[in-house]
Amino acid sequence: MPKYSRPKEPHINEIEIKRSRFIAHAIPLNHTSELQQLQAQLQLEHNKASHHCLAYILGGPQKPRAAGSSDDGEPTGTAGKPMLNVLLQQKIGDVGVVVTRYFGGTKLGAGGLIRAYGQAVAELIKVLPLEGVETRLELVVDYPYNMEPQIQRLLSQSSIAVVDESFGESVTKQLSIVESDYAQVKASLEGLAHLGVVVRRSTP
Repeated sequence: MPKYSRPKEPHINEIEIKRSRFIAHAIPLNHTSELQQLQAQLQLEHNKASHHCLAYILGGPQKPRAAGSSDDGEPTGTAGKPMLNVLLQQKIGDVGVVVTRYFGGTKLGAGGLIRAYGQAVAELIKVLPLEGVETRLELVVDYPYNMEPQIQRLLSQSSIAVVDESFGESVTKQLSIVESDYAQVKASLEGLAHLGVVVRRSTP
């Protein structure tokens, strides 16, 4: 079953390159605001540092809900992007990383910075406690109220989670389903179309 890894807990690792210190912090990430808070906290704790560059992935690295990076004053493309590339290559998701740099007096050049920030994240991942996450897909199902008992029986499988629901003229549920069970669940719901059940893919 396809999986990706995510941090189990926050972790820190430090490397030194030509007297510049690169302190990499990783956190489990559910929302970008959590990473912004970490960056702000590190800017206070390490107020003499030169830069606090970041990268993040929300969701799985194969098809993230969101992903991004920031060079925080380093030359464009020399910090955040190589950090993000390492996360993608290592198949890490639901993760936020901030690398704090203390300048050591020796300029590294664009190529040196790319290698240094990438290495800082790669070395962090080597010691980062990780847990496996099953890849999930989402769909939306609409159905009449009289179908509630039958739908609930179908949704009682542990591989299905109700992400959102609303109650209007009909019931609407947004479902998150383990990828290996997705086709079977979708087919079972579509088999109830003659009873007013409508299945559609969730909007990305």
